[in-house]
Amino acid sequence: MVADTVSVNRPDPRRTRNIIVLLAASVALMMTGFGIIMPVFARRLGEFGGGVAALGLMTTAFSLSQLIFAPILGGMADRFGRRPFILIGLVAFSLANLGYLVADSVASFIFVRAAAGSFTAGIFPAAMGIVADIVPEQQRARWIGIIMGGYGAGFVFGPVLGGFLYDYWGFAAPFVISAILAFLAAIAAAILVPETRPPSVRHRARLRQRRATAVAPQAKPSFWDALPRPYTVLGTLLFIDFVGSFAFAYIEPQMVFYLYENLLWTTMQFGLVVGLYGLAMVFGQTILGQTSDRIGRRPVILMGILLSSMLYGTLAFIRSFPLIILGSIVAGLGSALIAPAISAFYLDITAEQYRGRVVGIKESVLALGGVLGPLAVVVASRFLSPTQIFTSAGLLVLVGLLLAIVFLREPQKDGVAATTIAEATAV
Repeated sequence: MVADTVSVNRPDPRRTRNIIVLLAASVALMMTGFGIIMPVFARRLGEFGGGVAALGLMTTAFSLSQLIFAPILGGMADRFGRRPFILIGLVAFSLANLGYLVADSVASFIFVRAAAGSFTAGIFPAAMGIVADIVPEQQRARWIGIIMGGYGAGFVFGPVLGGFLYDYWGFAAPFVISAILAFLAAIAAAILVPETRPPSVRHRARLRQRRATAVAPQAKPSFWDALPRPYTVLGTLLFIDFVGSFAFAYIEPQMVFYLYENLLWTTMQFGLVVGLYGLAMVFGQTILGQTSDRIGRRPVILMGILLSSMLYGTLAFIRSFPLIILGSIVAGLGSALIAPAISAFYLDITAEQYRGRVVGIKESVLALGGVLGPLAVVVASRFLSPTQIFTSAGLLVLVGLLLAIVFLREPQKDGVAATTIAEATAV
């Protein structure tokens, strides 16, 4: 006999808060490790004789791996549980840092970076799946902001520490410290973060699917069944993610060498700017992340895109170190507004049994931007000046803003999305 209505079992608010804070702390440890090594990549590749092209290829290798594996691992997190893929990703990141130490050429460095991308691709889909599993829709952006704050926390002290370690102890120190932090994050997650999609829930999902297939064999789910509707809203969200990822990946290799060679910055100066950008993200995601729960996803996303575009204008037209810091802080606040709101938007419009897969698609689109951006700058750097590269990236972001104004629409709370989620949780 099939029940007509079923309530979704969620932990009590205190337990929910503890789970998400512990997950955010684990992610923060890993991202601190990433922040430590970020300023070192260009220096290390320079020691191997590489330049903008080598850094671009390294970034492309990582993003291409994420592009391929994020949807796969996201779907597997729906089928086999969230927790294993978080643990695998954290351990893989730790091992990758040790791999950077033994890499003795540009090719081997790029290979390690690609392997890291493959094994860490499941972290974000699994983490977002945990939030969707235990948090009601009207509170999702708030708690996604906490998770994203954990990501951003790594950019607060990590880059500054990484620059300091490199300047005083050489390239090995940042990678060793990063590996230790990622391993500690894996231990913390293994002990403190539970499985929120246990075997009983996965078993009920399989039974629902078998029942639906038995009643209507032609209703066997396809790839398109997993996608939320309307497609115009989903497509707009994916385009915003792609543009944001592409634009930053497009300027990043040029930005690093521009700051080092044209503006004659030190590694610590670069780390300071990146760290303050991360601090703005942490503050924004932690304090402002819940804004879209109150006033809606769309206006918050639009404001975030506008503010984030300040980074490109600042780099293009300003050479003052304090003003570039100010621009990076404003852009960090913009990114902080976008990330929780857009992630919550995906979860709002997606059925429960497909959330990991759809977030994996989101991550794949982000990775696609990360693949194409560095490739584009490898070509563009031959014909365009750094100022023109930064300007073109900013204009592309503003195109995304215009499309969002035209096509992005809030999900219907009592309409299709709510009905789909209710059907997905029925037993």
